[in-house]
Amino acid sequence: MSDPILTADKLTVRYGRRTALDGVSATFAAGEAVVIAGSNGAGKSTLLRCLGGAIIPDLGRVVPGPGLDRARIGFVSDRLSLYENWTLREAWRFHRKEFGIAAAGRPPIEGFTLDEGRRIRHLSVGERTLFHLSLILAQRPAVLLIDEVVHGLDPFLRERFLETAIGAMDELKTAVIMVNHILSDTAEIPERVLIMDGGQVILDERREDLMAKVKKVAGDAAFPPSLPVLFETASEYRRDRYIYPFREEWRRGSGAAFTDIGLDEIVKAFIGGAYVQKRAR
Repeated sequence: MSDPILTADKLTVRYGRRTALDGVSATFAAGEAVVIAGSNGAGKSTLLRCLGGAIIPDLGRVVPGPGLDRARIGFVSDRLSLYENWTLREAWRFHRKEFGIAAAGRPPIEGFTLDEGRRIRHLSVGERTLFHLSLILAQRPAVLLIDEVVHGLDPFLRERFLETAIGAMDELKTAVIMVNHILSDTAEIPERVLIMDGGQVILDERREDLMAKVKKVAGDAAFPPSLPVLFETASEYRRDRYIYPFREEWRRGSGAAFTDIGLDEIVKAFIGGAYVQKRAR
């Protein structure tokens, strides 16, 4: 196995008495697509900011892989920090000088063009995000960090954004690490899923393995009490139980009707299960 392109080694971040990250370790490979999910305040964005160098951890360290320069780590955040009064042309010139990019180096985003004379403060949130992405891709990033921006885009710009990120993975072998808890549009992108809760990684699985290990049982009939229930929802009309980790032999021996579910529903079940555990403490 090749060396990881980026490693989080026992990261701990504290804000006063609150621990945002609690000894988090993870490795990321070149060209890998990873989604980090979890409830609000789980530590997702703090982890991403540590990986991008925006936050220095109180304990632990971020270890870049061999030959990885900080200039090749791109960070698209929901907190865009672009100079509001600059025109797009001025912002591009500054970015090109800062990162030593050739004059013709900013790649176009298919189906998306902007007047270079417009000022950043006049852009919509979606336009700012796509422009920011085009600046970062000009750096030919080895790692692209995306912090909860996808769900804030309209359907057209969201499609442009995702297609461009996937194109970077294919062309540049860029590792894409995204924080996102709404996976309806992005479920097919990640090869790997990290779920966080309470500043810790509570799950780190390949997508295919995770989808094989989580099943849903609807209704009350034929449900053995010994099955491991990750999360349960119930109403006057419906009851669903999410089983993890699922074993294939249970299809034959338990009598329960197990249903395959998508990644978005799986992540919701893990987040819901974490909330239930917190209330029970």
